[in-house]
Amino acid sequence: MLSRRDYIWNFTVDSLDYAFFTLAMSFGSITTLLPLLAKRLGASNVEIGLIPAIAYLGWSLPALWGARASECLERKLPFILRATLLERLPYLGMAITCFFFAYSNPLLALYLIFIFLGISTFAMGFLGPIWVEMIGKVIHRSRWGLYFAFGNGIGALMSIWGSKIAEKLLIIHPFARNFGYCFLLASLAMVISYVLLALTREEKAATQPSSSGYLRSLFSMLREDRNFLHFLLARVLMALGVMGGAFYTVYLLSHFHIPDALVARYNAVLLVSQALSNFFWGPLGDKKGHKIVLLLGAVALVGSNLFAIFARSIWPFFLAFSFMGLNTSALSVGGMAILLDFAPPGKRSLYLGWGNFFAGFPSFLSPILGGKIADFFGYTTVFWVALLVNVLGFLWLFLGVREPRVLEGE
Repeated sequence: MLSRRDYIWNFTVDSLDYAFFTLAMSFGSITTLLPLLAKRLGASNVEIGLIPAIAYLGWSLPALWGARASECLERKLPFILRATLLERLPYLGMAITCFFFAYSNPLLALYLIFIFLGISTFAMGFLGPIWVEMIGKVIHRSRWGLYFAFGNGIGALMSIWGSKIAEKLLIIHPFARNFGYCFLLASLAMVISYVLLALTREEKAATQPSSSGYLRSLFSMLREDRNFLHFLLARVLMALGVMGGAFYTVYLLSHFHIPDALVARYNAVLLVSQALSNFFWGPLGDKKGHKIVLLLGAVALVGSNLFAIFARSIWPFFLAFSFMGLNTSALSVGGMAILLDFAPPGKRSLYLGWGNFFAGFPSFLSPILGGKIADFFGYTTVFWVALLVNVLGFLWLFLGVREPRVLEGE
């Protein structure tokens, strides 16, 4: 059994691991920097939509296999340390691509970026349930929300500093070396994160027999837990609603012809709101339950869509990105912690695997759909569709889902 000292140690090193991982991801943001890079490489709207689509597919679909693998592991950490190299090394590959191929062969560079993004995000998706289940073991239950808030919040604060560096790199270095340097910094942050992750203290746990018939186990779970079924349906709607934010950067570039450096400022605003709100979401979720965190995050995304729809200049988009940051942090904190609250003993891997899948897989389809809508009807129509879907997601979560901690009598 882990001691109180072990829990404190794990909270510290794993929060810092999460923070540096978040910093690394900010240097290759799928919301701002990667769409900008793709646009400069000559990507179409549909190809730009592939960036979040690949990411969300990678974060969701492999989670089903990751959850099954997690059932067979007495200790998660050794396996994570080996497999996580596939999450981290692709950023070095992106840097090499920018240095050696972006200028001479932009089409090849574009597809190499897609391949590296796919490798990284598919590894993240596979490891997601294994990592979250490990966190459920090594962090005390009363601090789950605070852990996700602290790690993500510190990471976002660090990423604000990182975004200023990215802005300077975009200004002072020629294309595409500027992006190459951003990816090199992402690789460095990944190395620091890896060292901190390796310091985690984890005890062995009994393995569970792998579920025979994963689809049968899903249907059985949903029949027994109707509340979780309604939660998954709400998360599907909320995941589809991300299509609007995926096209904010492209809309600004095409409609207002903003300079590249301004994109880094939008990224900084997104990170500031994400960072500060984390320290509110975590304690709120630990005290009141994580459903309310997700509800407030959904309200923020609706507000973001409204600012984008009615913007007549570049300035309302600072608020649109700010509200999107509130939603991102709410999902990072509440979306992960509530899955641990839903999962009964002995079925944690099953709940985490399917929860990650339903939370992310629809987000794979939404940017592709958004790209087609943008081609035929314009970006504003994309923002309107996202708004309607997000409102439906909020209502389903509010009316159809009971806080799992209440059901447990807490």
